[in-house]
Amino acid sequence: MSAVGKRLENVYIVAFARTAFTRFSRKEPQKDDFWDVRPEELAAVPVRAILEKTGVKPEDVEDLLTGTALPVGEQWLYGGRHVVFAAKLPYTIPAAHIDRQCASSITTVAFGAMEVATGMADVVIAGGVEKMSKTPMYENPHIEINPKFLTDEEYVRLYNLPIGYVMGLTAERLAEVSGIKREEMDMWSLRSHRRAAEAYEKGYFKDEIVPVAVEKDGQRKVVDRDQSVRPDTSLEALAKLPPVFKPDGVITAGNSSPLNSGAAYIMLVSGEVVKKHGLQPLAKIRAVAFAGVPPEVMGMGPVPASKKALEKAGLTVKQIGRWEINEAFAVVTLYAIKQLGLDPEIVNTRGGAIAIGHPLGATGARIIGTLARQMQIDGVDYGVATLCVGGGQGAAVVLERV
Repeated sequence: MSAVGKRLENVYIVAFARTAFTRFSRKEPQKDDFWDVRPEELAAVPVRAILEKTGVKPEDVEDLLTGTALPVGEQWLYGGRHVVFAAKLPYTIPAAHIDRQCASSITTVAFGAMEVATGMADVVIAGGVEKMSKTPMYENPHIEINPKFLTDEEYVRLYNLPIGYVMGLTAERLAEVSGIKREEMDMWSLRSHRRAAEAYEKGYFKDEIVPVAVEKDGQRKVVDRDQSVRPDTSLEALAKLPPVFKPDGVITAGNSSPLNSGAAYIMLVSGEVVKKHGLQPLAKIRAVAFAGVPPEVMGMGPVPASKKALEKAGLTVKQIGRWEINEAFAVVTLYAIKQLGLDPEIVNTRGGAIAIGHPLGATGARIIGTLARQMQIDGVDYGVATLCVGGGQGAAVVLERV
């Protein structure tokens, strides 16, 4: 079968919604505004909003797919059924809970798209949630790594997981092998904050963020704005930040994504459902692809994944008018731009994860949804959403404007 023959057909994104992404520090995770909100309750907010936006009846949903990078502790979602319960949806809706680390919700979207494309379903809600304050990546008592992967010489030689398990060290290694300097990373980080701040000023995020009312320190507050965006930051301020992961390193808190909590979902439907309900699609999914790279340079992942996805879609890099390349670290985005030969002006045009945030399991759906919206607003025909994945992977989705 030709590459063009492998493209997805008849899969439309008709709605996208998310919560705002909170911010907190590793030292004070309880400062998270979502600290007392269960992950499934966070997930229920955009799920309900999507149903209200489209007017699709809950009983018509044929699958509800939720991704998280750390499905332990509070984020054990009972095979995804907790989201069905929290959203008070009919028990007839099946669900699944999927982990592909940072690509968890790109994977739920991919699986949902395959269900629609093969005719196994006509309506799927797919996305993800991550509450990083109570389910941290590191020093989590519910996560037990096989010690052999860190001590056995053959495992270390094959996969170098002493670096591969520490995301910041993988970013350091990528900076080292690519020759990307700290100054470039800090400049990109500043751009991310400025682009996101500008988008907020223009009201861009109002159409995707669903406000969440919480009780914090005895007072009621509404969380309706991403908390990591810093309009007042500067190159001087970023340059003063010390390296985080190694004494002579280049990866700082300023050129990395912060710690966040949040949820994001999209609705995928068939062309028949579009016609039946009179829906206006945001975009059509053309292709999805995943790729593997060495764990110690997991930030390389978007490059081979994007190339594979574009080949399946029968498109070239030059035909893509918008890119969302997740800013897990600035070096990841810069590496992809250089390797793919991209114009930076068409990448993360309304800011990226360094400013907006990166709640791991929610990010894939977030970048797909915001890409689809930008393509409509800016009149761009094709776009790619892509990210790197812990463990040494990349994921990419190709969208076509309808």
